[in-house]
Amino acid sequence: MKSALITGCSAGGIGDALVREFQSRGLRVFATARSADKMAELATLDNVTLVEMDVVDEESIAKAVAAVAKQTGGTLDVLINNAGSTHIMPLADCKMADVKRVLDTNVFGVFAVTHAFLPLLIRAQGVVASIGSVNTVFHPPYQAAYNASKTALQGFSDTLRLEVAPLGVRVVLVQTGSVASRLFANVDDSQRCHLPEGSLYAPLKDKIEQRSFLDGVSWTPASTYAKQVASDLLQDKPKRVVWRAAVSTTAWFLQFLHLEWVVDGQMLKQLGLGTLKPVSQG
Repeated sequence: MKSALITGCSAGGIGDALVREFQSRGLRVFATARSADKMAELATLDNVTLVEMDVVDEESIAKAVAAVAKQTGGTLDVLINNAGSTHIMPLADCKMADVKRVLDTNVFGVFAVTHAFLPLLIRAQGVVASIGSVNTVFHPPYQAAYNASKTALQGFSDTLRLEVAPLGVRVVLVQTGSVASRLFANVDDSQRCHLPEGSLYAPLKDKIEQRSFLDGVSWTPASTYAKQVASDLLQDKPKRVVWRAAVSTTAWFLQFLHLEWVVDGQMLKQLGLGTLKPVSQG
């Protein structure tokens, strides 16, 4: 039986949907999250094993590798780096602790988990997939850390692909559009956007805190997205990059024709940034 390990499987998210889809296709699935309580519903599925793993804790990752290897005989066919964190705040108002949290989870976590499971993937000649984002094209304001982290995954995937191709391992970047998930719901209030007093962006407080950059966005159900991704990754020769979920086709078109500048004007207008005035000098 082939096996898959998916990070970031809290209830209601993309990882949860991916676990269910891969399980339905006959794979043994290892679902991970920092707490098993966050993915308890998955425990009722046949051939699904819940593994507590913190992607920014190397000791936690090592324990997960040992647990998986024990059950699979030392192999892993599919690794999906899905765990992610976000932070919404203008850079001028960011706390570096919040920036570090996002980059640790979204970048270091991917490096650490992939590095640790690579021996198992090499033995299986498996697939490493990372969940990217169309934010690398749309780069919505107030998400500099998140956008930068997803851009980093492009370089990570392109480099790793060359390094492991001779070893029979395939690498796929899943550039993901709008998926109906609990990415924002699964954060506590301390991680939500609350503009500090005196912020230069105070005139846009409501737009920023209410995430108006998402206004009018269509959403793909997580189950639909999971079916597409499973089909992509289980091919004999998966593509290097796939674009999935709502607005991903538009993002692909814009980057293919180098029309990202069109997005800038739309973002400035939609988010009201054009109404901000320069700070008076002197």
